[in-house]
Amino acid sequence: MEDFTPLYVDIDLPEGALLRDDAARASVVDACHPNEAQAIWYHAHAPAMTFTAQKAITQWAAENGLGSPARPVDPNDDNGTLLEGGGVAFTRGVNCGFVVDAALVEQDCFCLAIRVSSPDAEARSLLTVNPDASDNYLFLSESEGRLIWRDDAGMVEVSIPAPGKDYWVLAGFDKGQLHLTAAPVGDVFPIPQKSTRPSAELAAELNGVADLFIGCRSHRKGILKTLGTSVVHDVLIWLDHGASTPALEQVARACRYAEAPRNTGERA
Repeated sequence: MEDFTPLYVDIDLPEGALLRDDAARASVVDACHPNEAQAIWYHAHAPAMTFTAQKAITQWAAENGLGSPARPVDPNDDNGTLLEGGGVAFTRGVNCGFVVDAALVEQDCFCLAIRVSSPDAEARSLLTVNPDASDNYLFLSESEGRLIWRDDAGMVEVSIPAPGKDYWVLAGFDKGQLHLTAAPVGDVFPIPQKSTRPSAELAAELNGVADLFIGCRSHRKGILKTLGTSVVHDVLIWLDHGASTPALEQVARACRYAEAPRNTGERA
């Protein structure tokens, strides 16, 4: 292999002439406001929140009013708090959950994205789609460093490794088949993994009105071991789209906008 000698020049070079270790990230698509990418967006920052006098969250509004607000679940007794730098804090064994009532109505397909900080790789319950007319439900969880997207009855499941401490997860549902992918914050999503087969029974169970739970599984107190430690920064919902549509590029554009530190949540 030929040996190269470094070249030093005492002039300013244009950015395009420089090679950096993060060159791969420079090719990531431009940011796009999630609403412009057809997503309902819950961004965990103070302008979206209503608080009690003790700073507990009583409502979490969708950006630009495009979507119903999230509210504390019944067992969340003033446990939901917004961190100073942004993000809703969840504590292991304590119900800090929120719910968007009737978030999904007769959806054959949808996809959900969530941005999480999970230092212990034990976020446990992240998102749950809980239909009104069925005892079964879909849940996305993290345990022992793995992400799991499955129904409670065990009909379908897909699992992948969590990609680090700060990451996005994209969980899709398409007529009874599940799709799952995840990527570190700032990176692009790999092609989703799919469950082995679609379930017509699960599709029928979810073809009605369903609530979306954030950080828990239902209004019941439930088993405390399903409640983990994490910080949730963003939740995105695409209605009437499976995991491959909108395209992953469109999803990545929305994620880039949501994670930008300068973002205030106002529509561009």
